Amino acid sequence: MTILDVTNLCAGYENGYVITDISFFLEQGEFISILGQNGSGKSTLIKALQGLLKNVSGRIEVEGEDLFSLNPRQIAKKIAYVPQISGLTFEFSVTEIIHMGRYAHQGRWGGTSAVDSGIIDEVMDLTQTAHLKEKKIAHLSGGERQRVMIARALAQDTPLLFLDEPSSHLDIHYQVEIYQILKRLQEEKGKTILTTEHNINLAVPYSHQLMFLKQGRIYGSGPPQKMITKDHIKDVFEADVEIRENPHSRLPEISLIPKPGRQS
Repeated sequence: MTILDVTNLCAGYENGYVITDISFFLEQGEFISILGQNGSGKSTLIKALQGLLKNVSGRIEVEGEDLFSLNPRQIAKKIAYVPQISGLTFEFSVTEIIHMGRYAHQGRWGGTSAVDSGIIDEVMDLTQTAHLKEKKIAHLSGGERQRVMIARALAQDTPLLFLDEPSSHLDIHYQVEIYQILKRLQEEKGKTILTTEHNINLAVPYSHQLMFLKQGRIYGSGPPQKMITKDHIKDVFEADVEIRENPHSRLPEISLIPKPGRQS
């Protein structure tokens, strides 16, 4: 079943389009990673797919409905979003942050229901954040914050989960931990996951499909075995690499070819 269908999408800001002629679709339960150089349009695309940009044309359908005909509360019942990690300075507790994910399902005057509480407990368990519930979000490590933000998104109870560079600014341990959580959500909960990512080797073992963006357009998309080639990496990332097979996953991974240093 197609859950997200994008046709001829163009989007940007006051000074013009950043992405142009974007067309693709996502099947329910897929995991797709969007990769490209900085400035290629990854973050713009993920914002446009939620209706967050005004300078936009084309068509986006979510579960068969026109995204642009939906109000923000309706969109929030279909798409949850985890932005890039930022320097959070507000003093909300972890529990308060995760509760915010339930707003789309609550009435104007409604408090926290038994259903809300059950979902919040479940997502804390899934993201291993229950032991942090009384702590302030500003006092957590980067990896802990990212897990809390994923928990907040999961509390929305949406079929689609979008994440903008979830591994950014995290050390290797937390990068792998976050992607293992996402893969579990996709496999066990049937979530459809779309991420933007800068770490190619991290995205490969978790993704059904990779989409490469170049200068605001789709360069190509397909399974990792198709997309991870020397020519593709050279064209999109302007990098010379070696391709090898990971001995554990049997999937391709890249190794940068170091450039010779300048002679003094």
